[in-house]
Amino acid sequence: MKSVACDTDSVTKMLVRVPNWIGDAVICTPALLDLRANFPAATMTVLARPAIGDLLREHPAVDEVFVYDYRGVHRTGWGKVSLAMELRRRAFDVAVLFQNAFEAACLAALAGIPERWGYATDGRALLLTAAVPVPPARRFVHQVLYYRGLLEDLGLRTGTEGPHLVVTPEEEYALAHRFPELAAVRHVVCLNPGSVYGTAKRWLPERFAWVADRLVEECRSVLGDGTVRCVIVGGKGEEALGRTIRTLMHTQPVVLSGKTTIRELMCVVKRSLVFLTNDTGPMHIADAFGIPIVAVFGSTDPRTTAPYRAGYRLVRSPVSCAPCLLRHCPIDHRCMTQISAEEVFQAARAAVLAGSSPVAQASRS
Repeated sequence: MKSVACDTDSVTKMLVRVPNWIGDAVICTPALLDLRANFPAATMTVLARPAIGDLLREHPAVDEVFVYDYRGVHRTGWGKVSLAMELRRRAFDVAVLFQNAFEAACLAALAGIPERWGYATDGRALLLTAAVPVPPARRFVHQVLYYRGLLEDLGLRTGTEGPHLVVTPEEEYALAHRFPELAAVRHVVCLNPGSVYGTAKRWLPERFAWVADRLVEECRSVLGDGTVRCVIVGGKGEEALGRTIRTLMHTQPVVLSGKTTIRELMCVVKRSLVFLTNDTGPMHIADAFGIPIVAVFGSTDPRTTAPYRAGYRLVRSPVSCAPCLLRHCPIDHRCMTQISAEEVFQAARAAVLAGSSPVAQASRS
């Protein structure tokens, strides 16, 4: 493994393979900003799955998004070879692989990229020109520091910025036209009750509903504004969960589960007074926009995947079997059932009354 800091001036075209999951990709954005600071003159192209490419569009560190259509034209072995050949034609100087899989290194090698930097994971060390061993302790630090650690071990400078995303004013304006039910909503209490990873990460729907109703009522009372609405978000396959929670609420939430693009989801999240969530990718989107977050954690490890910015509220039950990191609980889901609705409501109330949010300002006036 070698230091590469002395080679930064010679890099003009860089390919960056970013992680495949929304949360991991958001967590990786501080390292993208660090790469940009180290290679200010280089053209930075990110290789990403379609949703992740959309997520990173407009990001200040990114010059171009190259879509890895893993379910379409790049799905087969020949599709992957054609992808590598297209990358070869781009003549990149360096590939930085934040995605840990063997495939990422294999594609970079097939593309003939002369410098290939990444962690020595998944049996791919021989395919890398700078293979960084993962120190055992690094597996238990926040993922922002995990990605930054790769750059530090390569001899590159790193900063202190947290996750960062961008939406344009045009995208924010278009949101109300796409979803007319949001046009009259000035303040959003955003609810993200699902989890694509599995049911083990999900708190109980009826408790989400109870907390959301009370929180909307509290915000309406403090602001004197009846347009405060709960907006329920979620991915494809979570539509039924959103509808179920709507039937349990009396404050008439707007259900957008499964209806938004990733860019539209970002716009909704950015408008939120507070983001109430399980440990999911959209939680990290809220973190990137500096939205107050109340995160309910059960099966996952907050040391590595909690929000990164200060000021979030994390609610969890200290049961002996957590974090288990399983997709589905094989016993009684005690890590979630032992978290009361009142406990989460108090955390959410504290979040919206803190700092400079509209609710906090109104409560002090």
